[in-house]
Amino acid sequence: MLEWLSLYRADAQYIASFALGLAVLRFGAGPERAAGLVFVGLLIVPAMLTRLTGQDIALLFGNLAWLYTLFDIVAAAAFIAIALKANRSYTLWLAGFQLVALSAHVVRGLVDAVSPLAYAILAIGPSYGQLLVLAGGLLFHCLRLRRYGPYRDWRPRTPATGRIWSAGNSAGPHG
Repeated sequence: MLEWLSLYRADAQYIASFALGLAVLRFGAGPERAAGLVFVGLLIVPAMLTRLTGQDIALLFGNLAWLYTLFDIVAAAAFIAIALKANRSYTLWLAGFQLVALSAHVVRGLVDAVSPLAYAILAIGPSYGQLLVLAGGLLFHCLRLRRYGPYRDWRPRTPATGRIWSAGNSAGPHG
């Protein structure tokens, strides 16, 4: 059983990710759709394409490793931007998991001898957490929508106060 799981774990993740991506597009709002598109488009599709072409090892350790790092950097920036603007708390978890994956590339670049297994676990492992968090975020969005009705997708912009705050103003910038 464990051997079977190990053999088909990547395929199961690709299928679950695409199914979740379709569910996010159908049932999600702005933050869910944005996070789902980043997750599927930048993390799953490149890994799946390299696996289908037989280049999956090259994506981690070979001549395509720079591309894998680039996808993780862009995904981290996108998840952070979504997390800062979304009116959802689970998006912070997505960004956090992506920063863990990004740290794998930093460690590999700084340290001469990194265990390939440790690098693979640190670079790939967070995507399983992201899959679960995104599914939970979609579920809680649907439950909240059903219970309370429509609610704001994104945080509102803060209006300019029109006043200049100075060091001598003891009331601070808002008071």
